[in-house]
Amino acid sequence: MIVGIALILSGCGDGGDTGAGDATAANTTQPRALSASTPACPAKVDSLLAALDRLRRQLAVGLSYDQYANAVRALRADYAAIPVDHLAIGCLRTAGSPAERALNRYIDGANAWGECLADAACTTATIEPVLQRQWRVASHFLSEAG
Repeated sequence: MIVGIALILSGCGDGGDTGAGDATAANTTQPRALSASTPACPAKVDSLLAALDRLRRQLAVGLSYDQYANAVRALRADYAAIPVDHLAIGCLRTAGSPAERALNRYIDGANAWGECLADAACTTATIEPVLQRQWRVASHFLSEAG
């Protein structure tokens, strides 16, 4: 079961999938500016950023692997709902790309953790630095989007 989750999540990493939605989704989202100097982004982008930030805060408190894997799956679904083909280039540059990079780091962390759990030789001391690095990089990308 753990290996299955790792394999499912591994298809969600840096493979370049844009998660583009259809034109209908783009027409139902209300654009909202991230700040005075950035172009408007749909509410779904703001929602993804908020969900990524929630995960960042939850990691500071601590999560089990199952909680983390479930959070990453939910983030992946939020990402897939964004109509990427209809986002303004400025929104992609200032919010979309950093959010995608942060999500990819969280996915990489879930994969590494799942692989560790499937390996009897892997210990907390082995996996913790790997996870901390992925989460630190994700946090950096998320801060770029904010």
